[in-house]
Amino acid sequence: MSSMPSKKFKDLVHYIIEKCPDPTQLGSIRLNKTLWFVDVLSYQRSGSSITGDDVYIKRQHGPVPKKILNALRQLEKEGRIKIQQPEFEFDTTKYVSLVSTDESALADDEKLLTDNVLAAMLGHSASAISEETHDLVWRAVKVGDEIPLFATLVSVSGRITEEVSGWADRIISNANSEVGT
Repeated sequence: MSSMPSKKFKDLVHYIIEKCPDPTQLGSIRLNKTLWFVDVLSYQRSGSSITGDDVYIKRQHGPVPKKILNALRQLEKEGRIKIQQPEFEFDTTKYVSLVSTDESALADDEKLLTDNVLAAMLGHSASAISEETHDLVWRAVKVGDEIPLFATLVSVSGRITEEVSGWADRIISNANSEVGT
């Protein structure tokens, strides 16, 4: 797998940066978590991520896209964004969009999903957002390990209906009958 981010990955990162009304609100944690939730929700709904990436890396504060640093460097080199490093201990990295995003790179439903996830991210503290990503899948791997998006499918609880419960009871009953014969 190439370590270079796709155009769509970069366009999504740029879109998130541009859509954030205040660069002091985004920071690395919210940017990474927005990408995580957008990709996970897209993957769970359609079987593919928006970014085209299907692997994230476990970091202390949650999953991080494998290609995010390269994408940010390329966006800055292309003059599309400016990255302002933290100025003091509890400051955050600021990402500033310098040019308009090519919104044609994203489908309308992808933009809507991203807008909704970003709005949710901006409504919570960075630490609360990090805690949200510390789910069963995140806890199952070591810091630095890869988290494939397909693993998130096991962290989604299904609804147990009477139909499912009845099916399970029949399977158990049949298994018990076979053991007793």
